[in-house]
Amino acid sequence: MDESFKHRELENLNMKQLIPSLFVLMIVGCSDSIPIEASDTPSPDDLVAHSEEFRKEVIEVTDGVHVAVGYALANAILVEGDNSNIIIDTTGTIETAEEVKKLFDEINSNPVGAIIYTHNHADHTYGATVFAEGSNPEIYAHSSTGEYLSRVIGILRPIISSRSNRMFGNALPKEEVENNGIGPFLEIGRDGRRPGLLYPTKTFDDKLKFEVGGIEIELFHAPGETNDQLFVWIPEKKALFPGDNFYKTFPNLYTIRGTPYRDLAGWVNSIDMMRYLEPEYLIPSHTKPLEGRANIYNKLTTYRDGIQYVHDQTVRLMNLGLGPDEIAEKLILPKHLGDSPFLKEFYGTPAWSAKNVFSGYLGWFDGNPSTLKPLPKKEEAENFIKLVGGWDNLFEIAENSYMEGGFQWALQLTDYLLRLRPNDEKTELLRQSCLIALGNQESNPNSRYYYLSSAAQLDKDYQENDILLPDIEVIKKYPIESMMDTLKVNVIPEKSLDKNIQLLFTFTDSSKVFSIFLRKGVLEVQPFLISGSSVQITSKEEDLKAILSGIKSLPISLVNGTLDIEGSRTDLLSFFASLRN
Repeated sequence: MDESFKHRELENLNMKQLIPSLFVLMIVGCSDSIPIEASDTPSPDDLVAHSEEFRKEVIEVTDGVHVAVGYALANAILVEGDNSNIIIDTTGTIETAEEVKKLFDEINSNPVGAIIYTHNHADHTYGATVFAEGSNPEIYAHSSTGEYLSRVIGILRPIISSRSNRMFGNALPKEEVENNGIGPFLEIGRDGRRPGLLYPTKTFDDKLKFEVGGIEIELFHAPGETNDQLFVWIPEKKALFPGDNFYKTFPNLYTIRGTPYRDLAGWVNSIDMMRYLEPEYLIPSHTKPLEGRANIYNKLTTYRDGIQYVHDQTVRLMNLGLGPDEIAEKLILPKHLGDSPFLKEFYGTPAWSAKNVFSGYLGWFDGNPSTLKPLPKKEEAENFIKLVGGWDNLFEIAENSYMEGGFQWALQLTDYLLRLRPNDEKTELLRQSCLIALGNQESNPNSRYYYLSSAAQLDKDYQENDILLPDIEVIKKYPIESMMDTLKVNVIPEKSLDKNIQLLFTFTDSSKVFSIFLRKGVLEVQPFLISGSSVQITSKEEDLKAILSGIKSLPISLVNGTLDIEGSRTDLLSFFASLRN
């Protein structure tokens, strides 16, 4: 081969290798680092000012579209049709729904032809019976909404109720709750207000078009705050109803009451679907409506950029090897996003959201080998207390920290103290003082009320309130299949590891049959007849559901014949004893 040709080829090869390197160097070497300026941190006074967002009023957004703001945690929306109306979200109790319905009837008293649930949360669905009364409307929702409704009422009710009580401040006197960030207050569980839930009758997976009262309505599945979230689009009015995928505060990309993983990338996609429809009216299910195509487009763009920023930067830091706590400490929303009134931290926070993203992609393990198999909490506390010279020394350190304004550190130290001496009165008093001090500093209502409610619950005379406790009317609608699933997560191993019991449940009002096996700490449920049961129970569905929910007494039901029993009553009682503390 000609030497000059070989030389030219070598030069070409070197240039091909060099060009990408130069391109990388240009990107890396020529770009200046811009320090990230944090947004202004809201104060408790800012939370007070935020209450203006929830002044009670029914707003006419455009001709035939009205939204009731400030009457409940979630808005209810009226869309007028020619001879029937549409209700989008129904508030959270019978009492609040009655208040809003009266106002809507003064505007237009047409019967309700359709109720639309934007998602499954109770503050949007528990007023449905009021709006449906006398009209028998179809109830539209995503195909998974019924399952999520049943999950919260059933297998997760105790823990969701307890944590919601704290987060929304329902454990506090009403006058201590300024607002809940997305609404004035959570009416569920307050003042004896009752749930009025109806399950969906019309569902869809991706998109659905239908007409009610001469109004063409389009529903789009739009995962975001919940997996079953949808948005409503009324083309002729250029009106869009985003549900809980947009409201005037930083969104709960994770909620401290507990939730399934909220997919931030999916949430961004859902907002993009909405903004490219270029709505002229945007009517959220929380906070006030917006109008103006450019204004709405810009607000939605800022909102989706805030969510995407948290997602993308969390993943970037994950890939650098940082754990969830480190990322939460490091991640801040840039000033141009964080200073937007629509991204102020009156509901969610970037720090909580970053931990949610980490967990959603990688699960609980933070990558640190010391957390793979940590010491039991009590043993850790014993070692820590020994390290500082004893329990009394640690209490003094915690007390001094509190006196010096180190409320968070003092609170964390009470964890160790109480693990060794549970219910120690002076430690509980110190812990309560820390919680009150931290709560009073907070402008984010979720964390503010969680601190203050946790402090209130340390009072000796505190009475726990189950805000999601269903009444008999809700129980009647609750699927028996979901109730059977609830039984599984109530099995107490210590009371059932020595048991092997087979039962048969038959329901006279539905002809459904369930074979149940309690087998050494595990409950198997099958929706068909399997021979060999030692006890056969026949009843109405609603009666058994009431017994399992605690509304009716098992012993009384056995005596008065509500349950018809054949076979071993001993096995039946042993079965129920395995489900209750």
